[in-house]
Amino acid sequence: MTRAAGFTLLELMVTLTLLSLLSLLLFGGLRLGARAWDHSEARGAGMDELHVVQNLLRREIEQAYPYYVTTDPVHPTVDFSGTASEIDLLAPAPQAMAAPGRARIAVTALRDGSLAMRARSELSDSRRDGWSETLLSGLAGVRFSYFGTDDPRIAPTWRDHWTGAKTLPRLVRIDVRFAKGDGRMWPDFIVAPRIEADANCVYDYTTQHCTGRP
Repeated sequence: MTRAAGFTLLELMVTLTLLSLLSLLLFGGLRLGARAWDHSEARGAGMDELHVVQNLLRREIEQAYPYYVTTDPVHPTVDFSGTASEIDLLAPAPQAMAAPGRARIAVTALRDGSLAMRARSELSDSRRDGWSETLLSGLAGVRFSYFGTDDPRIAPTWRDHWTGAKTLPRLVRIDVRFAKGDGRMWPDFIVAPRIEADANCVYDYTTQHCTGRP
C-alpha cells in the first residue's frame, strides 16, 4: 500500500516555526532600516539648519560697518561691541527684515540655551522696532571671542570682549556646544570683517585712525 503524498503534522509545525523566525528577522531589519533612515534625515535637516545660520552670521559679520562714534572727539571709537555672550554691530539689514540699508544687529546667547538675532533700522531710535528671530535652540553653550589688537605695539591675541576700540576685530569666532546625545555638529566658525575703514571718516595719518567727520 503506497503512502499518500502530503505533510505530516510535525513537518507542518517545523515549517510554520521557520516562517515565523524568518518573518521576525525580516521585520526587525526593516524596522532597523527605518530608524536609521529617520536618524539620517533628522541629522541632515539639523546640518542644513546650521549651514543657514552660519551663512546669515557670516554675511552680517563680514559686512560689519566700522562707523566711528565721535561723542568724545579726542577718543573716537568704532560702533562695535562684543562680549563673550553678545555681539552688537552695524551691518546690512538681514533679508528677513525686508528693509533696505544698514541695521543695528545684536546676536545674543540667551540663558534658555538659544541663539537669537535682533535687528532694527540704523535710523530707528526705538528698541521696540525691527525684527527678531531665534536662530538655534537646545544649546549647551555659546561663546563669542575676538582676535586683534587696538595698539600696533601689542601683538594681536584672542580675547572674550571687544568694546571701546578704534578698529573692528580682525577675526570673530563663535563656538557652539550641543547637549549630550544631540546629533548636530557645529563646524568651526571664524569670520573676518572685510570693511576696514569708515568711508565718511576724517583720517589722521599720525594715529592711522579716523578722528572725526568732515
